[in-house]
Amino acid sequence: MIDWIGYGWIAGEVSGPSTYFADLTIEVPRGDVVAAAAVTGFSVGVQKNEPGSVAVYIREYARFKSSTLIDVVDVPPDPTNNVMAITDCAFVRFRMTVFQGRAFSQGLVWRFAPKPVEPRVPPTKFSVHQFHLRAHGRVVGEHRLVALPRGSRLRLDSLVERAGAEAARFLGVRPREIETVRARSRTKRSGAASARLGIF
Repeated sequence: MIDWIGYGWIAGEVSGPSTYFADLTIEVPRGDVVAAAAVTGFSVGVQKNEPGSVAVYIREYARFKSSTLIDVVDVPPDPTNNVMAITDCAFVRFRMTVFQGRAFSQGLVWRFAPKPVEPRVPPTKFSVHQFHLRAHGRVVGEHRLVALPRGSRLRLDSLVERAGAEAARFLGVRPREIETVRARSRTKRSGAASARLGIF
């Protein structure tokens, strides 16, 4: 039985020799889930005879070790890692990359749960945290995190630090050259959480 669905939109556009990244993290009420990522629309061009490309996949997820501790699992950045079953899930981080093009993608998480002993009221709102990543004064990406309104176990600093380090490795710069700036923090309605990202 599916008793909870979380989703978010990812959008990105870039031209020239650089690749653009966009991350979306969705926190999940504890349980067994299926996570999936899919490209929903794109348009690509050519850069020096090299065709543009778009990819979206699951970059990492976390499982509960106990009621308070979680283990973060690193997933290879491979477009074939776009559907996964995850037991005792805490959160899922999706990534989209765009080269010489424009694309839209979606990350979704379905939670399966046994019939509860007592009726449970699902969360009605999510806390949304937005960060910009900059290198040498230029915005090189964004990371949007969709957290549960109560009892969140997301470690925002660690998540953003890992994403920034990955961007630094890809861009060929030192991690300290990537500056993370909080853009906004707000609460939005749920049932399903919608997050739209720009370039990262």
